[in-house]
Amino acid sequence: MSPDGKRFLVTCALPYANGNIHLGHLLEAVQTDIFVRYQKLRGNDVVFVCADDTHGTPIELSALNQGITPEKLIDSARKEHIRDYAGFNISFDIYYSTNSEENRSYAELIYSNLIKNDLIIEREIDQYYCENDKRFLPDRFITGICPNCKAQGQYGDVCEMCGSTYEPTDLIDPQCFICGNKPVLKKSTNLYVKLDKCEKFLREFIDTGVLQDDVKNFVRSWIEDGLREWCISRDGPYFGFKIPGKENKYFYVWLDAPVGYISSTQKWCNESGKRIEDYWSHESGTQVIHFIGKDIVYFHALFWPVMLKSSNFNLPSRIVVHGFLNIQGEKMSKSRGTFINARDFLQKVKHPEGPEYLRFYFGSKLMPNIGDIDLNRNELLNRINTTLANNIGNFHHRTFVFCDRYFDKKIPDASWDEAVETIVEEAAAEIASYYQKCEYKSVIEKVHALGSLGNKYYQDCCPWESVKAEPQKAAVVMVTCVNLIKAIAVFLKPITPDLTGRIERQLGYVFKWDDYKFSLRNFTPGTTEKLVKPLEESDIDPLFTPEISKGRPQSGLIDIDSFKEIDLRVGTVLEAQKIEKSKKLLKLQVQIGSERRQIIAGIAASYSPQDLIGKQVAVVANLEPATLFGLKSEGMLLAAQESKGSLVLLQPEKKVPTGAKIS
Repeated sequence: MSPDGKRFLVTCALPYANGNIHLGHLLEAVQTDIFVRYQKLRGNDVVFVCADDTHGTPIELSALNQGITPEKLIDSARKEHIRDYAGFNISFDIYYSTNSEENRSYAELIYSNLIKNDLIIEREIDQYYCENDKRFLPDRFITGICPNCKAQGQYGDVCEMCGSTYEPTDLIDPQCFICGNKPVLKKSTNLYVKLDKCEKFLREFIDTGVLQDDVKNFVRSWIEDGLREWCISRDGPYFGFKIPGKENKYFYVWLDAPVGYISSTQKWCNESGKRIEDYWSHESGTQVIHFIGKDIVYFHALFWPVMLKSSNFNLPSRIVVHGFLNIQGEKMSKSRGTFINARDFLQKVKHPEGPEYLRFYFGSKLMPNIGDIDLNRNELLNRINTTLANNIGNFHHRTFVFCDRYFDKKIPDASWDEAVETIVEEAAAEIASYYQKCEYKSVIEKVHALGSLGNKYYQDCCPWESVKAEPQKAAVVMVTCVNLIKAIAVFLKPITPDLTGRIERQLGYVFKWDDYKFSLRNFTPGTTEKLVKPLEESDIDPLFTPEISKGRPQSGLIDIDSFKEIDLRVGTVLEAQKIEKSKKLLKLQVQIGSERRQIIAGIAASYSPQDLIGKQVAVVANLEPATLFGLKSEGMLLAAQESKGSLVLLQPEKKVPTGAKIS
């Protein structure tokens, strides 16, 4: 254990070995890496594990198209993934593979314990079979016409044109991807996990604080809708692990993929002389923390805990869920030209600190919610130049250049301003809280404020005037500024390790968290160099191609996936009251499922508070909270505007359960 007794096992989602690392993967890796680096800065015992997710039909399909074995494909992908993550300073303790003997062993162990706990059932289903290729066809080995939009050449699980999902048997005119022949339906026996038997456990699990409130509501609604059996087997041939005791049956990729968290830890323990029990035993006391995207919450909040519980493994203490990354307001899409790989960024951005600047930009946007994050060209330039170059970089440069010129390249022997020291002490407690809660945006805002404080303090004290008549007064200013710069560097270390590293080398330190405290005086630092080189438009123009830079189409049209990101729910108004000094706003308490939310709505001119009590309304439930008139608003009501300008709330035709999803 670390000195304060905290041990963490931290993971980000395992990237699939069928493609490159893109900036969406990188967003999550940066979010996780910042948390890991902060905990290590505090002296905590932290292991950061990740691996390639290597099994399943798409891997087999890609290897087939390339004329290589799946093993060769995943080996090449892993090397590329490790290279690209390293380019952005992602500090994995191990980056492994799910195609390992450790993973096979743990997958089989969990499967056997699911059987012991009476959670496995066999069911016979109809499944497509190709008589020419003599094999059952997984959904990605079947193509046909989408039953919804009639687009041709779609796979057997999801339409890439309209986004609808369906069973392979719903496809019109199905064909075998390999030979093009029409498959036939044959009976096949598959294995299912009886999730409904775990309902009580899952309800208790999600109430432990493991999930953010916005995510917890989604998971609770899935449980309320009824837990369905989860198929964990696939017919061979299939690239994956064979199921013990079953002929030609393989574990579905989503069973053995999360097991990679455990098997990667095992590999690291074997190489580090550690014990796996200290991390994955239920009694270990280790906090297991997963960072994932909102598209895989179902697997991590429902399937994975059941797998762990059945084998008495350590359950996650926290699952941090983030939204998607958009580019210039557009969903990342290869067909639209708005898809950026990590390798593209490393090769095209000309600035030597480009990867570090992207870490900072992501940090400035990240909060513990599922709101999508936008990578915007102009905002990237402004964020870097405003905070890093013009604020912190400028403060650093003017301070050390002054010491070089007037104090013989030394930090003078003087006391520091205790008022500034107190401000830093208070800021340290706030920043620590923000890091712990993964509120990185708040960290950067606080650090920016400290940089502004330093520049203002320097300017107000006018050391260039006092240094001649009262050199000791100027010395106090310099000692204060140098210690403030050191504190800022400590606070930024998890986000911008390279930038902080340059200050560490200048001061002869390897910072730990407590080094934010004022301590430097009568000290000779290293050579003064410019800390931050501004980001120029020419540095990033090669990355933001014309297709990417144009942003959202002028038509204003969105695709089906964009619409699906809006969570519309039916709510019931419990309380309503006027807001003092506002003619437009009402403060509402709205019940949405089992959750009660405060919503500030601009409907006071059209509705009186008493008319709203008990009324069912349509609510945008996943809107990022906002502050209106000093009051927190956690959603938005939908209303139509009459010709006279008054508003009419949208309501269901008849009463429905509160929290019902609108689709």
